[in-house]
Amino acid sequence: MEVLLVEKDPLIRDQVKVGLQQFPEFHVTVGTGHAGINEMRGRHFDCVFLGVDPRQKDTVKLLHHLRSFDTTTELFVLTASRNVRDMAVDKTKYDIHSFVQTPLVVKDLFGLLGRFLERRTERQNTTLRKSARQGAPAARS
Repeated sequence: MEVLLVEKDPLIRDQVKVGLQQFPEFHVTVGTGHAGINEMRGRHFDCVFLGVDPRQKDTVKLLHHLRSFDTTTELFVLTASRNVRDMAVDKTKYDIHSFVQTPLVVKDLFGLLGRFLERRTERQNTTLRKSARQGAPAARS
């Protein structure tokens, strides 16, 4: 599973990267700013972890830029705990899957990643079951 990580703060970026790398399913690409987001134009990512601070307009612009050309990739926003309530409106507006509060609590990050993998696996299994039912020959009477 391809994951894009775009975060200014090197400590947070490294913590998230190391956390993601604990799961063999994840292949992490680290990007910076608009160049990092533009990686999505030439390559498919299953999810994006994007650092956003509403008080820093450049990070909000990255969020807007991302959703201006990609509305389907699962988006996890890394932000300080104090920002989550202020950004609640943005969750729907930008189709944010989940907020990851910083400073990171490793247990919470792993729980989030585990739930994400479970849900994704369930979706894939449901799709396979549907296609199997549609492609199966009809029973003869």
